[in-house]
Amino acid sequence: MHHLKIIELLLDTIKDIPDHNIQSITCGAHIAGVESLNMGLSTWAWGGREPVPFEKLPAPETYTSAGELAHLIQDNNPINASLGMAALNSLLPEPARESLETINAKELILSLGKGKKVAIIGHFPFVKQLRNQFEDLMVFEKKPEPGDISADLIPEKMPKADLVALTATTIANKTLGGILDHCSKNAVKIIIGPSTPLTPALFDLGFSFIAGSLVRDREIARQGIKADISFKQLKGVDHVIMTRDKTH
Repeated sequence: MHHLKIIELLLDTIKDIPDHNIQSITCGAHIAGVESLNMGLSTWAWGGREPVPFEKLPAPETYTSAGELAHLIQDNNPINASLGMAALNSLLPEPARESLETINAKELILSLGKGKKVAIIGHFPFVKQLRNQFEDLMVFEKKPEPGDISADLIPEKMPKADLVALTATTIANKTLGGILDHCSKNAVKIIIGPSTPLTPALFDLGFSFIAGSLVRDREIARQGIKADISFKQLKGVDHVIMTRDKTH
């Protein structure tokens, strides 16, 4: 699937939503936050080990419209696209409570992956806790850590996975479509992370679970972002999962 189709699908989700002015843009070492209708988050789709080069971001005063900023998800610069993801997430209405699960992504992967071959795209903090929990665990990374597998081997190894969990930063860095093309048709697919748009539109890409976040206390979240803490440590945020069975 070409990434432009995925971007078009996501931008269509806000097409009929009234645009809102941007109230604030907050950038930290790991997370971006945009406040408009809600506060939307995104982790930086930045593959470098060095700090995110904020000087390359568009000046915040360049944008007053969250809808306009959201269109940056089309940008080939993954840092700009990450900021666009946060803006898009800020415009999405909160999903109905009955469509949400409170189980976190790690627990979901553990419960669904027992006795199966599991593939994870992105080195999530909980990966070390999942080692030896499944028949096979493949962790794919562009810059592999010990025990990881190079992302270059996705075409060869991904089709063997029964369960695929991947980071939503693959939307911003334009790799999601290629990854989905290499998944088995029968694989259960989960998209994870603060960048994840909480929209049923992602079910149309074959996902069964959409694991994202809702900001409950903007001030606490803003302070955490500015303090350069990781998403795992960020307070004022609820971790939620939309399930296809409850939405369709």
